Amino acid sequence: MLNNIIKQLDTCNKPILHVIFRNNNTRIAALGLRKGQKLIDHQLPVAAKIILLEGKIEIDSKIEIVVLEKFNEYEIPKKVIHQVRTIENALALIVLDF
Repeated sequence: MLNNIIKQLDTCNKPILHVIFRNNNTRIAALGLRKGQKLIDHQLPVAAKIILLEGKIEIDSKIEIVVLEKFNEYEIPKKVIHQVRTIENALALIVLDF
């Protein structure tokens, strides 16, 4: 599944999101973003950990701006408004704890 997301990035105009694991307490999603794509301001009802597997992204949480590169991790507290900008084609895992 992750390889398919990477292959689709060059031709996909929208972010690619697939839930790859789900139980009562946790969800893990794979997120693919093409260079130049942006996820506008949004917030999550729970804390999230982003693990970047490929590429480079910028996260602006209004508290701080961080740039993640391959294998970097970042935690976003619940209900914190943030946006994501893709600097290079990127593939990330997002871990949500409910």
